[in-house]
Amino acid sequence: MAEFKLVDETAFKAAGVRGRFAHATPRAVKARFDRRSERVVVGLDTGIEFAFDPRLAPGLAEAAAEDLVGVTVEGVGSTLHFPRMDADFTVSRLLEGFLGPMDWTRREARALASRENGKRGGRPKRSAG
Repeated sequence: MAEFKLVDETAFKAAGVRGRFAHATPRAVKARFDRRSERVVVGLDTGIEFAFDPRLAPGLAEAAAEDLVGVTVEGVGSTLHFPRMDADFTVSRLLEGFLGPMDWTRREARALASRENGKRGGRPKRSAG
């Protein structure tokens, strides 16, 4: 039988920091095909919504509007699935494809380190020597 182990405050905070890095990339919370604009609209967990022309995405260039209807968010929000095409696209790759390369994990790690340094009074002073 598994043994129950109490977690102290330090271990709890460390687990929270690890959890933030586990999902350092934006995740989709909703997706749909908008027939009027002929774009796939994706809502992210950050509150940002973006849309893209599916004709510019590899594998969707020849898709008819009927093929794009019914797009779903799969996994933990990391993938868009087009069931009629049996095609999957990761959200981070779509963003990188349209916006350029982004190192989400490194950017988030830097921001977290900066916040932690700020709590401790900022960057250490250089010694004159």
